Amino acid sequence: MKKEKCIILGKSGAGKNFLMNNLIKKGLKGCLKHTTRPPRKNEQQGIDYNFISESDFFQLLNENKFLVYQKVIVSPENRNPEPWYYGITFEEFDKSQVLIMTPIELKNITPEMRKGCFVVYLDIDREIRENRITHRKDKNDSIKRRLDADDLDFKDFNDYDLKVTDPDFSSDDVYDLME
Repeated sequence: MKKEKCIILGKSGAGKNFLMNNLIKKGLKGCLKHTTRPPRKNEQQGIDYNFISESDFFQLLNENKFLVYQKVIVSPENRNPEPWYYGITFEEFDKSQVLIMTPIELKNITPEMRKGCFVVYLDIDREIRENRITHRKDKNDSIKRRLDADDLDFKDFNDYDLKVTDPDFSSDDVYDLME
């Protein structure tokens, strides 16, 4: 049994869900983020995310249920130019062993919480990530917007325990490095 939580960070198309799903197959408990974003093709409620309304998100926020949350501005070229919100509740953080976060979310956890975490940064080449996203055929967001936003979000990011640059990385290696 692993003592550390594994926090996965990476730009769009880096393999975050791939790694998380493989760690879950090894017996780790995955974190279910809340989001107001509409589901992408093949995403399922309660499996990939907790898809909720904006009013439900703000109710949880007003009740101080979120450990971390983030607002994502979606460009006007999309069908719905409203922002999307993502969040991890305190309860979900406490019961999870593998989580996907952004640099902003990671910055907002306490130093004490960070001590019990193994942070993995998937730093995969932009061209490879763009090809992966294109093949997924996501229809609810601009690929260019996501890639450009990621470049800003990860600028100067260096709070990780393991940096993975190989697009064919092994989730077994990540699992084996965790305490």
